[in-house]
Amino acid sequence: MNKAWFKPLSIVLQSTFAVCAGLTATTSDAQTGVYPDRAVRIIVPFAAGATLDLMTRAVGQALSVEIKQPVIVENKAGASGIIGAEATVKSDPDGYTYMMAPFSVLAVNPSLHPNLPYDPLKDFVPVAHVADAPHILIASAALPVKTLAQLKTYIADNPGKVSYASAGAGSSAHLATEVMNYQYGITMTHVPYKGTAPAYNDLIPGRVAVMIDGAAAALPRIQSGLVNPLGVTSAKRIAILPDVPTLAEAGITGYEVNPWYGLVAPKGTPADRILIINTAIKTALNTQELKKKFSDMGLDAVGDDPQTFGAFMKTEVAKWKQVVQDAHVQAN
Repeated sequence: MNKAWFKPLSIVLQSTFAVCAGLTATTSDAQTGVYPDRAVRIIVPFAAGATLDLMTRAVGQALSVEIKQPVIVENKAGASGIIGAEATVKSDPDGYTYMMAPFSVLAVNPSLHPNLPYDPLKDFVPVAHVADAPHILIASAALPVKTLAQLKTYIADNPGKVSYASAGAGSSAHLATEVMNYQYGITMTHVPYKGTAPAYNDLIPGRVAVMIDGAAAALPRIQSGLVNPLGVTSAKRIAILPDVPTLAEAGITGYEVNPWYGLVAPKGTPADRILIINTAIKTALNTQELKKKFSDMGLDAVGDDPQTFGAFMKTEVAKWKQVVQDAHVQAN
């Protein structure tokens, strides 16, 4: 054998084996690499500009720092949050798609929509109960209504003519208002919008009389004098509007609706990835920057573990089924 010819061939073979080994190692590293290694998407099932959207963007920014990857917030509004929820359910359960949703999407829709294309307890994996979000009943400053009692009088003086806005049928605002109507003995016509941001276009000039909205979205309109706050939906007053009474204090005995926001993932998302995101969110919620943003938005951070949030969701589904029946809430 020509040894001069054999030597370079052996070098070529060794190099080829080395490259193949390197490719194998690279492929293995990619398959077992550190999660996440690319951008994470959070679907918001309502329009931009509402409290849910503002909160999700604040959380996403803080979460991005913790996981060292971009967090993209994607609004998929429509059909009482159903469009965004269905998009989440149909997403690849690889740990790169999540949904931040209000209690209306995760706990109430099953009682309002008999043909709902998702089951919140079967089609989602709970990640974290992120925040509780007291809402505020606000009235157009164009109307002679500055208190809850004045609203009741205004409705009595204008039978069948007073309407209220919401972010959509089955939304937090819709539910909170219908419960208020039932408990306070008043009647207003529901006008649903695709998010509360467009609803302000009719609320501010008085084409609709009132709306219940999250504190973050309502506060700048209150401060600018465009709307008047009549009461908060929670059992306690909120720090950013300490002079505004609760609706229970204002005259609706026993009234309390405390909307909440939670993060979920498509069924089948790996548990270890759920835990990583949960841990990162809890860390983010304890940062001074996010605490300040939550305080400014009137939100109360929660940040529990997935198991606790899952149990809470089950309780809420049962609770709101009863509320919907008692208050005779309709989807439209």
